[in-house]
Amino acid sequence: MNAQWLGMWLCLVPVLAWAAPQKVEVTVNDQIRYSTKKIEAKVGVPLEITLRHTGKIPKANMSHNMVIVKPGSMVAMISARCVGAKDKNYVADDADTKSAIVVASPQMGPGETYVLRFTPTQAGEYPFLCTYPGHFGEMNGVIVVK
Repeated sequence: MNAQWLGMWLCLVPVLAWAAPQKVEVTVNDQIRYSTKKIEAKVGVPLEITLRHTGKIPKANMSHNMVIVKPGSMVAMISARCVGAKDKNYVADDADTKSAIVVASPQMGPGETYVLRFTPTQAGEYPFLCTYPGHFGEMNGVIVVK
């Protein structure tokens, strides 16, 4: 009998350990703004951010992305490096920048949607920003993980 209970319990452990993802939608538009500057999340809970471009200006003239970086990252420096990476979707690929990035979306135009997924492994403030040239000043925010 004890072996049966143990077997049933072991079958349930993966189900109990699995956490449903927290889903958040963030829109971007022609006014160079994210619809929110702050997202709250929890350590160990998967986070899915749906980034939706609702603007009208063509992608060649006004694209947006979202780059999420680790707590404590030098966001202004990362933004400056990414501006020079046009051929890499405005996401620099030097070792320092790559090690700071948690997840990044591609540059998006009107009507496009992209889902960023990651599971925060530590508490802290995860900055996010748009790396298209000239957008960082207005398009930035933070994911507060507790």
